[in-house]
Amino acid sequence: MHIHSGVRQIKIFDTKRHALKLRFLKRIAFFLTAVYLCSACGYRVHSSVGTLPMGVQSLGVPTFQNLTNQYKIEQLISRSVLKEFSLRTRIPVNSSNSGVDSVLLGEIRNVNAVPVTFGTTTVGSQTFGAAYLITIQLNVKMIRLKDSATIWQAEDFVFRDRYALNTSVQEFFSEENPTLERMARDFASSLVSTILDGAKP
Repeated sequence: MHIHSGVRQIKIFDTKRHALKLRFLKRIAFFLTAVYLCSACGYRVHSSVGTLPMGVQSLGVPTFQNLTNQYKIEQLISRSVLKEFSLRTRIPVNSSNSGVDSVLLGEIRNVNAVPVTFGTTTVGSQTFGAAYLITIQLNVKMIRLKDSATIWQAEDFVFRDRYALNTSVQEFFSEENPTLERMARDFASSLVSTILDGAKP
């Protein structure tokens, strides 16, 4: 009887330990799922709402000027910057330069793609890179409308990141490429973070 009771106690202990292990694994799975969903939305998670320079109370983000030959990239980037400001600040943000006290103006001066690894995609006599280092160069400034004062400026703002391509670099810059949209979101996050960090005392 004593031996049988001991075996039963061991079984009960093992069962409890198994149940605790299952609960722990479920919590880990839930946490990893939450992290994946947050990253899948394309925007980085930030811990606090930022503050714009010089007491800006409302901001317009009109479509940036495109001085490159990349078709409509200015629209994609401008939309992403506007959305990032909406997520990261508590002030009204829109795409107009009226009805606001300040505007963010941008000129896209250069967009460059340099292969960093090579794949096997061949068209004619050309083999296209499987991953590219994308560089975007801008002149961007924030202007207070009441006196046309420049309250923040980066004459040579440069964003670089690496992106995988399944086809040619020309198709990377097509209008419906999800990787291009991710690049625009990454760029917007970098630019807005730079502006908000610069606004801190």
